[in-house]
Amino acid sequence: MKSLLLISLIFISFSSEASKQLCTFDIKKESGVLSWTAFKTPKKVGVKAKFSDFKLTATQAASIPALLESASIDVNSQSVDSGDKGRDVKIMTFFFKKMAKGTKIKGKVTQVNADKAQVEFTMNGVTKLVEMKFSYDEKNSILSLLGKMDVLEFGLKNSLSAITKACYEKHEGVTWPDVELEFIVSLNKSCR
Repeated sequence: MKSLLLISLIFISFSSEASKQLCTFDIKKESGVLSWTAFKTPKKVGVKAKFSDFKLTATQAASIPALLESASIDVNSQSVDSGDKGRDVKIMTFFFKKMAKGTKIKGKVTQVNADKAQVEFTMNGVTKLVEMKFSYDEKNSILSLLGKMDVLEFGLKNSLSAITKACYEKHEGVTWPDVELEFIVSLNKSCR
């Protein structure tokens, strides 16, 4: 009787293990949106924009944290799209082209803990860690990351001064150094 009970328990254990699905995640090609919000005027009015030219790479993984840990991004800062062509030209000319060490922006996830990712950004020849909170919408298979950076930490005081001067009237003489970042990407999820 004991052996029959033991065999039944072993069978149930193997059956439940076999019924667990093994899933993998990877990024859908060209599905990402990399947007940011900069702030102007003493009232800190937000100006939203996005980069239309960037390359995101990540290795297929068995979990969202593992996928993130393999992720990196290369951004062409000259691909600003704020919905206003005149504003885009000013941002590119007076902010990003003023970067002394080239106009590329690079990012690489270095660590993932709970719902936060540490992203190492390199801009203007300066590398800094930026903490980004991430969430995964399982129903729609969408991964979102939100964070904030201070452009002064990247040696961009001259760029900030140049854009403030070029847009002095509209910015009422104030352009804030903090920028909110948002990255949204659709994922492929395969389970077997």
